[in-house]
Amino acid sequence: MSRVAARCCALFVFLQLIPLATAAEPKPPEGFRAIFNGTDLSGWHGLNPHQVAKLTGEKKEAKLAEQRREFADHWRVENGELVNDGHGAYATTDEEFGDIELLLEYKTVPSADSGIYLRGTPQVQIWDSNQVFDPKRPTRRPHLGSGGLFNNNPNTLGRDPMVKADRPFGQWNQFKIRQIGDRTWVWLNNRLVVDGAVMENYWDRALPLPSTGPIMLQTHGGEIRWRNIFVREINEQEAERYLATRPLLPNPTEFDVAYGPHHKQKLHFWKAESDAPTPLLFFIHGGGWMAGGRMSGLVNLLPEMLDAGISVVSVEYRFIPEATADGVVPPVKGPLHDAARALQFVRSKAEAWNIDPQRIGASGGSAGACSSLWLAFHPDMADPSSDDPIARQSTRLTCAAVRGAQTTLDPLQMKTWTPNSRYGGHAFGFMGDAEKKISQFDEFLAKRDSILPWIAEYSPYALVSDDDPPVHLFYSGPPAMGKPAKDPTHTANFGVQLQQHCRNVGVECELVYPGAENVQHETTSDYLIWKLKGE
Repeated sequence: MSRVAARCCALFVFLQLIPLATAAEPKPPEGFRAIFNGTDLSGWHGLNPHQVAKLTGEKKEAKLAEQRREFADHWRVENGELVNDGHGAYATTDEEFGDIELLLEYKTVPSADSGIYLRGTPQVQIWDSNQVFDPKRPTRRPHLGSGGLFNNNPNTLGRDPMVKADRPFGQWNQFKIRQIGDRTWVWLNNRLVVDGAVMENYWDRALPLPSTGPIMLQTHGGEIRWRNIFVREINEQEAERYLATRPLLPNPTEFDVAYGPHHKQKLHFWKAESDAPTPLLFFIHGGGWMAGGRMSGLVNLLPEMLDAGISVVSVEYRFIPEATADGVVPPVKGPLHDAARALQFVRSKAEAWNIDPQRIGASGGSAGACSSLWLAFHPDMADPSSDDPIARQSTRLTCAAVRGAQTTLDPLQMKTWTPNSRYGGHAFGFMGDAEKKISQFDEFLAKRDSILPWIAEYSPYALVSDDDPPVHLFYSGPPAMGKPAKDPTHTANFGVQLQQHCRNVGVECELVYPGAENVQHETTSDYLIWKLKGE
């Protein structure tokens, strides 16, 4: 080989190595440090605590040594990623941690599940969330998504995530986890999925969570990749400040009560302490009738209501795709009629749950707000002649207090009020045509005349009548009628138009937004307590 050729060859090899070294260098955010160096397995060893939990003496030591010895057979570093083949012991930090904030990213494959052990304790769960719910295994609910504290006892908050936030296979997911004392906060892809739930000590539930322990990355059934694993220690002063403003949410008095046959037709009930029957907050979560979960938007309202002596129900319901799969037409009938049925069910439990059936107020955000207003304005759906005692119960409300509500499902009204409106077509089965660059809202508006009976039945604005209960509308930004909105799906334009309509009909409607006049109750909770408690 000539001298020139040799130099070229050496230069080529050198240039090939540069991007590999660069890719392997983790760059933690300010205040964090990397606990995986992106280059090798330094700082980690293999451990499956379940295999050694009941062993003692020489047998335990031999098993531990075997797991460490075989660690590199199943774990490798590739392009700055920590990769497991779906087998072997778990990747375990040599270092132990107490109160921390942990950041990491993962990518997995179908049919695999995994998790993150904190202080050596299982676990923040990672699921293949495409798995179908199996009613024979009711406490195993991968369809709800990843991030929950799966090894906690059933019927406890935090065991399942509040919302499904998993990204499709092939994409990286991001976790942010705060562990302070025995309480755990989990964000998955920037969405809060566990809100300060207690992580139970799986190894001995009679004892609290250990004060320190390793971080462990579980392997189970399929390849998983990890990268950008960063940690920040939380000192005692920060921990105290954080906990002081985040009281522990109580577990429901009645957990996952079925009000219908579908696995999504469930509700939680929290009973306020009282000798006399209590008012009730009937909460419907948002998410466009496409996402979200029962605790979404409730975490601040719940303690306020219970402290005021108001019991709380939060309902889960079928989303648009699930209603469509059930043959419901139009699809929005599914979540709306589920809410009505849940309300009737709750009324049937009034005596058993110490509820005053004449003092029930609905609340929710976004689509949950629209559902609440639909219940408030819809004529009573009670069927006195039904053989079903639940169907004989009333669906009327004392009041509704909602946030960011879509007050109409009429696309022409939306377009007139807010020119860049884009919401609602999915509620009636319109999907648009991506190839023709037709959005679902374009199709919704173009075919409006063909669904006028549906709009008359399912749009809250169309249902307002003079015998309806009072409502309270809260929006985070001021209106700009007839102008494009930054967030047209939750614009206060909806509230302005409904308030005027309610006034014309004779229904009390209080509207709150920044700069609004004549505001008597600045918050949703203030209004609910005033109406339901008469204070």
